Amino acid sequence: MTSSPRDARRRRRRPVLVPVALAVIAAGIGVTAIFGGLKEAPEEPPPTARPGETVDQGAFHTQFIKAVDTVERNEFGRTKRYLNLVLKVTNMGDETASVGVAHEPGRPWSVFSGLAGSLLAIEPKVGQEPSPRVHVLSYGVKSQQLHPGITTTVVVQYELDPGAVAPDSVTLDVGRFVYQEIGMRDQGNAWQLEMKEDSDPAVPVVATRITLPVRQEEA
Repeated sequence: MTSSPRDARRRRRRPVLVPVALAVIAAGIGVTAIFGGLKEAPEEPPPTARPGETVDQGAFHTQFIKAVDTVERNEFGRTKRYLNLVLKVTNMGDETASVGVAHEPGRPWSVFSGLAGSLLAIEPKVGQEPSPRVHVLSYGVKSQQLHPGITTTVVVQYELDPGAVAPDSVTLDVGRFVYQEIGMRDQGNAWQLEMKEDSDPAVPVVATRITLPVRQEEA
């Protein structure tokens, strides 16, 4: 039996159906391409701590006591003005630890920088030098040692211009330490500053953010 011309016309006119879901996906891809591709979701802000609250940094338990604008006189009678952050720090490890050296902007981060290296950033920027000086203060004597199980006072010191206006408050980004293997060649473990995964160059994880009001205080 042969088909009629009318049947042939019907076959030619039959529409091709595209699934609705595929059409929506295709349209979405087109719009995404036009506007620059997919954007990463913004990072969630880190947990916050209050002044006087103790922060668990892994290797240390650190209490952020106060920030003070002060003038100190050295042994030669000369005075200098500082913004001092005063902390109470307990070494949670089994060995004496160095207070370490604060990170200098522009240099690579070190995972073995000690407590000072875990003070990642301060806002607003203060001080004449790129990074603060950090020391242990015990009975008026400065040192660099944090003994295990002992709570000591640590001072983070930013030198200010004599005529500078100190901020009303400062906000600190604070890192934390993880106890992990040192490396492939050295099979021992040590407390190391936690770094973000897949970051290049490596940057630390901001574990806590804390804002301290700044007050004036005589040395």
